[in-house]
Amino acid sequence: MPEARANNACALILVISNIANEAAARLVEDFPPGAASLITASAFNQSFKGGFNVNDFAASHIKIDGAAVPITDITGVVTTICSFIPPEFYYIQPADRKYVCAEMNAFFTYFLSQLNCKKINRSSVRSFSGPNLNKIEWIKIASGANIPVWPVSIANSIETSKNAVDRAKVKIHTCSVIGDDLIGKTPPGPLQNYMFDLQRIFDVCFLTCHFVSNRKGEYFLAEMITRPDIIPAANREAIVNYFS
Repeated sequence: MPEARANNACALILVISNIANEAAARLVEDFPPGAASLITASAFNQSFKGGFNVNDFAASHIKIDGAAVPITDITGVVTTICSFIPPEFYYIQPADRKYVCAEMNAFFTYFLSQLNCKKINRSSVRSFSGPNLNKIEWIKIASGANIPVWPVSIANSIETSKNAVDRAKVKIHTCSVIGDDLIGKTPPGPLQNYMFDLQRIFDVCFLTCHFVSNRKGEYFLAEMITRPDIIPAANREAIVNYFS
């Protein structure tokens, strides 16, 4: 029988990332002891086991780090990656890694979509975390919502330097939002409105955007990231507070 979780551990936050993101382990440590667990493909064979009843998903159990966890004990998910990649499954025979990776990505897409808990961000068919739109896609949507976008030049799907942001002539503003709250220093009024509009349009809990402002005081959206950036300590603190 798998070891049951401690009686005082009645909830669990899953942090799904990879070993290249050192901030993922720090985020787990930022939560109270035993409140969060890190899931990576590189340690998947040791840390995660699961078998689900598709007809009664809520009654299923998984095994994390040797402890049995009812699905209903999972109260939150933070996902910092779009998907697993084959090299992470180093413990699988090289010839089988692509297949195993594809199967695990499909499995986790289902798993994350079925969990009934807070998620940063909700999974989509493209990504474990958020819509994962390319730049052309989100520019079209943001422009259609009357949010000014910094001019961009793209050739053969690659952004050229012709219209890249010249940091000597403009000011860069980085803004992040989680739930109903902006993270860190309060940005200028127009950017607050843009952030919450973008969050609503793209239906994400966590969003980071880079804006530029010119000498006329005009603001333009230059970059949008829907996967949670957990490297800044302020972002990790905001995530922990969101689940508290």
